[in-house]
Amino acid sequence: MVALEKEWTGLRFVAVQRSARRAGYLDVVVINLAVANHRDMPAHKGDVERTPLAQAEFRAVTEALKARAGEVRGKRVLDIGCGTGETCALWLAGGAELTGVDVSQPMLAVATARTQGKATLIEADAAVWKGEAPFDLAISRFGVMFFADPDVAFANIASNLRPGGRLVFACWRPRSENPWATLALQAMKDLLPEMPPPVPHAPGPFGLEDKDRLHAILERAGFASITIDPYDYQSTLASEGGADAALPLVTQIGPAGSALAEVSDEIRSAALQRAREALAAHEKNGKVTLPASVWMVEARRSA
Repeated sequence: MVALEKEWTGLRFVAVQRSARRAGYLDVVVINLAVANHRDMPAHKGDVERTPLAQAEFRAVTEALKARAGEVRGKRVLDIGCGTGETCALWLAGGAELTGVDVSQPMLAVATARTQGKATLIEADAAVWKGEAPFDLAISRFGVMFFADPDVAFANIASNLRPGGRLVFACWRPRSENPWATLALQAMKDLLPEMPPPVPHAPGPFGLEDKDRLHAILERAGFASITIDPYDYQSTLASEGGADAALPLVTQIGPAGSALAEVSDEIRSAALQRAREALAAHEKNGKVTLPASVWMVEARRSA
């Protein structure tokens, strides 16, 4: 029996697994739900489009994925971690028969409206979800880094593909190559409580940052013809409004958000001013951009 305890504490949203086995099917589902809830933690449905998953920030990655996916007309396509459905709409426009899977009900509600009933959208964990028929293509934009057990998850994804079916996805390269994720925290660090170093390979945005490890995971899962290529672009943290507009994006989510929730108002104000100044150095005409680095991954299920 599994229960989730959810706690909203200002800048933190925590989901905790209780009374479950240490390993196995239930753990995979629950831990992924916990991570995803931390990832897309808007307090209200209306806030969904203002999360870091907002479509404008990832436009360059979306176009790169589209080019790698190629022709999708008439193909059965599985969109993993489909979120608010921006990529779903793209595959539908290309003529695909689309199924989207995501653990976030608020995001799927937006996706349902966006796709106008033309896609099959399922609230489920792709690590364990089984489709009724095999897919020609599984694709994901930043939706595969949160698996508690990536070996289990990618083996399951492979099982949802026909022999020779393709997997195409984007995931983040190392945190050190993504200043959008580190700039604000570095600026505030000496004002905040000491934080433990990131756990290597832990589920989260940078869970698949290690290229060699990722390649091995895909091989063990039954994939072949694996290519993992670097892709760089400028991440737009604010298209207008400058540093003030970008500030919530980089200070309300992840370790920075958790640390800020634990300090006094005076220290929080000083820390936010530090972060604002760091972001302002990357502002031009109200737009704030920082370098972003991802892996573009392609593979085929072995016959």
